[in-house]
Amino acid sequence: MHAPFMSSAQNPPVDDARELLVVICTHDRKDLLLQTLATLDADLAGDAHGSAQRCALLVVLNNCSDGSASALAALAASRPPDAAPLYWLEEARPGKSHALNTAIAASTHPLLAFVDDDQWVEAGFVAAILRGAAQFPQDTLFCGRMMPAWDGSEPAWVHAQAPYRIPIRPFPEFDLGATGLRLAAEARMPSGGNLVVRRTVFDQVGAFDTTLGPTGHNLLGGEDHEFLQRAVAAGHLPRYLPDMRQLHTIDPGRMETGYTLRKSFLRSRSSAIIHNPGQALRPFMFMKLFGHLMRALFTLDGNRRFYYLVRSAASLGEMSAATTRHRPD
Repeated sequence: MHAPFMSSAQNPPVDDARELLVVICTHDRKDLLLQTLATLDADLAGDAHGSAQRCALLVVLNNCSDGSASALAALAASRPPDAAPLYWLEEARPGKSHALNTAIAASTHPLLAFVDDDQWVEAGFVAAILRGAAQFPQDTLFCGRMMPAWDGSEPAWVHAQAPYRIPIRPFPEFDLGATGLRLAAEARMPSGGNLVVRRTVFDQVGAFDTTLGPTGHNLLGGEDHEFLQRAVAAGHLPRYLPDMRQLHTIDPGRMETGYTLRKSFLRSRSSAIIHNPGQALRPFMFMKLFGHLMRALFTLDGNRRFYYLVRSAASLGEMSAATTRHRPD
């Protein structure tokens, strides 16, 4: 039995016949959540094609204790009657994957768009999803542009280009240009906050792996990439929609050295668990780590040093994964 929905409306999303459900999972980030919802409401209010009549919003409160539920109740009470309905529910089990799966199981909408609680949608976001889904009925996954909302306060290394561009970035970035296309199976895949899924995909390949993904505000991840790996293997290739645009908010803490190194370690660990399960520690792993550390030590170029420190952290993550046995639920 799933937790009941709470809303200012009487009908829960499971009975909502709208085409698209925008899902936001959140943990104790009330202010960011409200900003994200404000950008969605602004997008829908500015759309003359009636996207608000075809879309609903669902927030999953994942083990929240910061008053997010009360804030949502106040927001729902003040919404104009023609706004997209706002629903929310609580998932007490910590972990983003639990929250995502709760949203999937508790709704029936044919399209689910996943947006993170620290992202802002730009004008035309929802309309681009609905237009793309209608134009490409054979496609079952969609993604768009995702860029950091740089404001000039960021350190220079975030803009470093090849050969010292940081491989695991502090913010998600995904921009394939102004022309739509269908991604190849071997292409780089979007992050989970930049993904629209037809429900038929979940029916075929299942939901998100609850042994992966962040819990609270830690830096673990991988639930989105593991899901996409299964979906792509089953023949579901994402369609890139260039007008489906989002900005990722800038948290200065994400650009600190310690954060970037931890994220590189943890994301590399998750990736290795997903893509190379059961791999044991091997001599080449130690040699690769040693090489990265030596390059970081013997250089006067700050971008080169930071690049190889991040690569060293990623190598340690790969080695940590080699000592971990992955057991999906």
